[in-house]
Amino acid sequence: MQTRCYRCGRSFHIKKEEIVFALEALEESEGIHYDVRCPSCRHTNRVSIDQLRKGAPRSEESSEDSKQD
Repeated sequence: MQTRCYRCGRSFHIKKEEIVFALEALEESEGIHYDVRCPSCRHTNRVSIDQLRKGAPRSEESSEDSKQD
């Protein structure tokens, strides 16, 4: 998932494993955003749970369901 730093404007990538971890942590804590640090300026950027869900990898179950249709 690509995102852009709100401070310096640099675009950077969030790995799929980190997205899965963030979604699990947010569901447990009932959070609404995940904090990601910019690799360039180290500024903390908030990524909403909705944006994380859009960037999350598809589960194998949903891909199997679509194959059966």
